[in-house]
Amino acid sequence: MNKQGIYIYGFVPNNCIETIKKVLLESGIYSFEYNDITALVSDTENEKIEYMNREELAHLLVDHQQKIEKIMSIGCSKIIPMQLGTIVSSGNDVIKIIKNGKNILNETFEIIDGVEEIDLVAVWSDFTQLIQQISDTPQIRTLRETIARKETVDQSDSISIGKMIKEKIDNKNNKVNLDVVNSLMPFCLNAKKHDTMNDEMPVNYAFLVKKENRDLFMQKVDDLDSKYADKLNFKIVGPLPCYSFYTIESKMIKKSDIENAKKILGIDILNPDYDLKKAYRIKASLTHPDKKSADSDNDTDSFIETNNAYKLLLDYSSIIKQSPENISKEPLYLVKIKN
Repeated sequence: MNKQGIYIYGFVPNNCIETIKKVLLESGIYSFEYNDITALVSDTENEKIEYMNREELAHLLVDHQQKIEKIMSIGCSKIIPMQLGTIVSSGNDVIKIIKNGKNILNETFEIIDGVEEIDLVAVWSDFTQLIQQISDTPQIRTLRETIARKETVDQSDSISIGKMIKEKIDNKNNKVNLDVVNSLMPFCLNAKKHDTMNDEMPVNYAFLVKKENRDLFMQKVDDLDSKYADKLNFKIVGPLPCYSFYTIESKMIKKSDIENAKKILGIDILNPDYDLKKAYRIKASLTHPDKKSADSDNDTDSFIETNNAYKLLLDYSSIIKQSPENISKEPLYLVKIKN
């Protein structure tokens, strides 16, 4: 392999790594350890995910999830997934991510101890029949009859019927979604909605479930399956690592960018005790597009630049809080839970 970078799959506590190292190596995975945290990685020919085509991205997603789930299945249940496509240039970068993120990683290990993600999807068994039933409701039937009596029918009439059918499908899907989620919430800690593929899929959710409540959760899904018999098909995926709730992302920040951001906000580079919010408010008041000027396009650009500088310095403040002892060494990495 022509190595270009190091791909990070996720993080586990050191105490679970020794027993599975051999299995990991057989899968091309090795580790970097710092204090009580281990990063699980592999060599990659890719330098950046942005350079990959669609087929390569699809392959990467499958490999990413298969490797993480294998790690979970062979003994490291407390694995924190890394954001898909995280590639760094060296082992030093991996260690720096662990150092800068050690507090949030250790906190997350405690949170996910004894919990797992279960994903649930529901699709209509016969969506064509559902549309037919909706189309046959009195309101839509009356509208069709009214249009049929018109001497000329234009495109707006068809659009009106289509909008009404879509509205009723959305209402029905929302009602089903609410019922399913509310029925399962007593058996889980949290839930997160995923995007649905189309109107045929009223439910696509991730649930954070205590392992001790897994059987109760599954039984409730069975109850829902019976309740919606012949109407909905339910599919469960899991148990999984906590992808939807506790995936780690990192962002490299250069000191030169920090200095430039301070200049944009008028902050003295040598002053460590600056008031960031105050500096931002003053600069934003001067560059806001609502303050009309002859050069409004430049005002908008300046305001965007001001906001970006503020966000960068907020991230920098987070790094200082997470890892103050490493702040003088580059590269700097902001490590946080992905929203």
